[in-house]
Amino acid sequence: MFEIRFNRRSALALSARAAALSLAPAALIASRPSALAQETTVSGATVAYFPETGHNVRGAFLQMFQEIGGVDVAGLPLSEERFVEATGIVQSFEGIAFVYDPSLESPWDRQAMHLPDDIKQSFAPSSARKTVSTCSGNNCRFFEETKHTVSDDFLELWEKGGLTTFGMPLSEPYRVGTQGATRQVFERAVMEHRPSSGIRLLPLIRQQIEDSGENWAPAFQPAPPTGGTPHLVASPDGLRLRNGPGTEYDIHVLLADNADFIAAPGASGEWLPGYADGYSGWVSSEFLKLPEPLPEIPESEWDRSVWQGAALSEVNVRREPSTKSATLRVLKFGDPVTVTAWVKGEEVYEGSALWARIGPDQYVFGRNVGRNAPVLPTPVPADAPKSGKWIDVNLTQQIMVAYETRNPVRTCLVTTGMAGWETPPGSYRILVRVANETMDSDAIGAENFYKLEDVLFTQYFTDEGHAIHFAWWRTPETIGRPGSHGCLNLLLDDSQFFWDWSEIGTPIIIHN
Repeated sequence: MFEIRFNRRSALALSARAAALSLAPAALIASRPSALAQETTVSGATVAYFPETGHNVRGAFLQMFQEIGGVDVAGLPLSEERFVEATGIVQSFEGIAFVYDPSLESPWDRQAMHLPDDIKQSFAPSSARKTVSTCSGNNCRFFEETKHTVSDDFLELWEKGGLTTFGMPLSEPYRVGTQGATRQVFERAVMEHRPSSGIRLLPLIRQQIEDSGENWAPAFQPAPPTGGTPHLVASPDGLRLRNGPGTEYDIHVLLADNADFIAAPGASGEWLPGYADGYSGWVSSEFLKLPEPLPEIPESEWDRSVWQGAALSEVNVRREPSTKSATLRVLKFGDPVTVTAWVKGEEVYEGSALWARIGPDQYVFGRNVGRNAPVLPTPVPADAPKSGKWIDVNLTQQIMVAYETRNPVRTCLVTTGMAGWETPPGSYRILVRVANETMDSDAIGAENFYKLEDVLFTQYFTDEGHAIHFAWWRTPETIGRPGSHGCLNLLLDDSQFFWDWSEIGTPIIIHN
């Protein structure tokens, strides 16, 4: 069973923390804006997004979470789903951690993790650990195994989850502090009832994660909302992403003009919750725009030797790839650009240092331009296979084609490696296929700022980690220009096609 690791210092501090919690447990729980979750239906399943922490809850985890009272009882989600070896699929909340293991029989395929013994002992004073022999009162249940009872409000909550969620009681109810609060310790959680606010679980999982340093692990970093709506930032001075829906809330980060912001599904109004560049929170909808279609380049004007596109808004052309360099001129939306090289320049924000050279000593920030050239097969390389299935990837054009002999059966845009992380040209074959992959920060496909869950249809073609895969963080507006750490990023329909069509050993030819 997976357990959070503790160091000696953390263990010694538990009793002191227990005392502190008895005085002010609310201090451990972040203040929450009124809009707690945005829900959507994706592939027939309901998904809830929590912008406060930037995490999605779905499927079995959403059902368990809602059955016991949702955020008011369990607290906010602290992680995305993650696979833990010898345990199953795990998701952590402030007050409880759920495990889903479909290999087990129901109802044990869905349960909560046990709290470490030292945590349970720290929150159960010796007076409350004294066993009893029977219930006193009608609304009461006696557990022969531990010789403890559960009654009244604690029993009402316990019955919503039962043994698989809360486990057996390890103490009798006991009073804490001066506010009339009552607690009871269970195998998998600690319940607290306050007359003013009702019953909830103590945020012990959050405290464990913080003490162990696990909160810096990739799975605990914010993720985009599943099924969210892509927008572009429309503010030359940048857009403040805040930790709540209003100017009174703190600023997480300043988003660059034309940055991609993925709004939670169904969100509307003056402030929109969502995700951008590794952060979650709220932005003013006044400074967002839906991506406009760029004017398309006719095939007769398509130069296959260069990357052709257009400005996504007003774009400064710089003498060097840096915002500190002199501005030579300003492009307007739709103005054509021809990129002769993608270069590494100033990191305008974390993980984004790609610039486009559009002329001698002329550079624009890479995310400010979009591809609008035709999406058609390019000339077949001379060394390409003459029979069977094979895949052609044109790095210059950012185009990927599925061939059967020399007949193209699927042509689509792809995002390949950015400057410094270039996708390596050459001849390869598909080596390994993983239907639903989790890439950590050490993987090429995981980019550089957080763990990527649900990387569907992953097909590795090098032993270094280069792969074809669905990139749910790409949109039709951002696909088709370099931007990955070397992988071949595709949109959903295209990645599913290549998954169904390809197999182990399918050749891949990558060239400029």
